[in-house]
Amino acid sequence: MAAADGGGEDYISELPDALLSVILSLLGTAEAARTAALSTRFRGVWAATPLRLDDLDLPALAALGLGGGTRTTASSSPIAPWTARADAVTRVLASHPGPVALFRLSRTSFRGRVAAAEAWFRELAAKRAREVALLCAPEWCHLALADPLLGCATLESLALGECRVSDRGASAARLTELTLSSTHLSEAALQSVLSGCPALRTVMLKHVEGPRSIRVRSCRSLVLLGVWQYKNLEELTVEDAPCLERLLGDMRLTAAINVSGAPKLTAFGYVVISSSNFLLFDEVIEKDVCNGLRAPLLSVKILAISVKFSSKNDMDKLMNLLNFFPFVETLHVQASDTRYDLTQDSTDTVGSSYHENLDHIGCVMNHLNSVRLESKVHNIYMLEFACFLLARAQVLQLMTIQSKVFSTPQCVAGQQALLNQSHVASTEAEIVFEDMESHDLEHLSLELANTLPDPFDTYHR
Repeated sequence: MAAADGGGEDYISELPDALLSVILSLLGTAEAARTAALSTRFRGVWAATPLRLDDLDLPALAALGLGGGTRTTASSSPIAPWTARADAVTRVLASHPGPVALFRLSRTSFRGRVAAAEAWFRELAAKRAREVALLCAPEWCHLALADPLLGCATLESLALGECRVSDRGASAARLTELTLSSTHLSEAALQSVLSGCPALRTVMLKHVEGPRSIRVRSCRSLVLLGVWQYKNLEELTVEDAPCLERLLGDMRLTAAINVSGAPKLTAFGYVVISSSNFLLFDEVIEKDVCNGLRAPLLSVKILAISVKFSSKNDMDKLMNLLNFFPFVETLHVQASDTRYDLTQDSTDTVGSSYHENLDHIGCVMNHLNSVRLESKVHNIYMLEFACFLLARAQVLQLMTIQSKVFSTPQCVAGQQALLNQSHVASTEAEIVFEDMESHDLEHLSLELANTLPDPFDTYHR
């Protein structure tokens, strides 16, 4: 612009502070820092612009003078790469007056410096943080106390791992998204978090240590609840959650599962029937359907289950479980059979006439229109279940069968020939065979979990 005018005027610097602040807010962490360092005009504006700090935008270790290993100070003390990055983050946070729009770390570790991590939490709360995501390796903070963040009045989104929450209570009134991974807290602390954050729309609890019971009561804004890897969970209760649409995780039938007052709940699972694969010390409870699913969930349309297709005991539970979801339209069933299970002939093995003797199941006959069956290994018992569904599901439109053995046309042709011998109740049913890709619902992003029509279909797209 200056060249076209024939002069040397700096038009950028003449822009108002508000517009310069918008420009800085659209830059990554490193670009914003370089811009502020090179321009005195931007330098003052940077301090007045809400801080966005993402360590993925920070310079590589070489740019910090570390190369690929460690750096030595004048006193000959080695500085490890993780220390330099953590120190750089600390300096950036200390140099900015706030507010903090974004604080996201995914490759920065404190390696046990609990006091430093807790100082971060206090400073983020004091500087009115809005979004905080600490997605580092588990050793990054070693049980630092996260209470200051849960008391931050401006906080809207929080993701924490390997930290600790006390029973003091939470008061983050604007918090809408919460993810706790490998966090240590008591049942009382969990209750205080849920009750003290009334705006919560999404709660994800992953490998949380402490509570044997999770009780979600009167969370009237909650839309999504995720609960993963609770090996010792005895109770999962949801009451008075009028906006809840999705209850995701790995819910074992050894726990008491109670859901009431959730009229919008449409997606539920995975219900884990084969608990013996997961429980190391707990006695597997053999009861009728399950330990706690007391009443049918009439609103659920999408159901996901994990089961041993080869086990008669498991399949009996599966058939009974389907009666608790009378209006299910989409069914995902994941095989938990191992190669050993499939080669053993025991008194619990499903017999050749098992499916022929089953009673009618309402949701299968009248509502089921989409099925996805998954097995990592060749599983004849899963194919027998597929034949059962094809013979009974009168409005079925699509059955997708996934396995890692379907990578060659010959394997698919053999499975197709077997299913062709089955009676098909629906004239519109289409059968699709797919090679199975590894997927893990636990690592489902909040955005996908909230926006996809079927959250269990995420890793198949």
